[in-house]
Amino acid sequence: MNVPEGFLEGEIRSSFYVESMMKKAWAAQLEVLHEVDRVCKKHNIQYFADWGTLLGAVRHKGFIPWDDDMDITMKRPDYTKFCMIAPEEMKGYNVVNIHTEPGWNSMLTRIVNGKRIRFDEEHLKKFHGCPWVVGLDIFPLDYVAPTKEEDEYHCQLIQIVEVFGKTLEDEQHDEESVRKAAGDIEKMFGVKFTEDLPLSVQLLKLGERLSMMYTEEESTHLALMADHAGPRPADVYPKEYYSESIDMPFEYTTIPVPVGYDAILRQKYGDNYRVPRIGATNHEYPFYMKQKRVLYSQMGIKI
Repeated sequence: MNVPEGFLEGEIRSSFYVESMMKKAWAAQLEVLHEVDRVCKKHNIQYFADWGTLLGAVRHKGFIPWDDDMDITMKRPDYTKFCMIAPEEMKGYNVVNIHTEPGWNSMLTRIVNGKRIRFDEEHLKKFHGCPWVVGLDIFPLDYVAPTKEEDEYHCQLIQIVEVFGKTLEDEQHDEESVRKAAGDIEKMFGVKFTEDLPLSVQLLKLGERLSMMYTEEESTHLALMADHAGPRPADVYPKEYYSESIDMPFEYTTIPVPVGYDAILRQKYGDNYRVPRIGATNHEYPFYMKQKRVLYSQMGIKI
């Protein structure tokens, strides 16, 4: 993609200073988005801007100045299709999810431009001077059970698996208790855990299968089930909101947003979502500080 002259320079946006390296990281992420978009158009896969990327598209016509990542979403059938074809289609990129990385502990998929920091000329030219590993997250939207009672039961099933998975993260967990709980879950869900994969990975895959239990024909609403069944139970949207997409300006390109974007943003961020308010991200800002510390540590430099 061609970057407009001056875009990579630091600037003040909405009273927030965005440094030059962050602008380069933004440009690098847009390269990843461009490749995802190519694959989606080739295979007739629908995707939408989500979370801060959706808010940024509507409110800022680009990145939120104090944000540093990209999020998109796909309805489950498109998400499954994309995850199947992306590893072969996206040469030079890494598709990271529970099916490609045994140590991955999230229900989303991350597309990154590699697995290591690179300063070679070819890489820096392609990613506009950004040496860091960059990418975007893809969240799957699943169909919600058609009745309140079924939905509550569905969420309880997902919670059982998620809670058990979290106990495995505790280094002090009791092995005997884990074996008993695993046996109970095997009986409850009719599955058999094996020795060839970590139990935590098998639980994530079970949680994924549970999340996609309902179809479009059965349902009137969509949700990110990991949130709906847990910390954000009200985060459910009529499927009509995602029936079509609208291309909106995003920096020097465009990005598809769901046709119901206004209602979605009001539900996520409140009626005053168009008023910019500087806030923190849910991770260290900028994201590449962690990579920088690792690099400097390898060089024997303290920062």
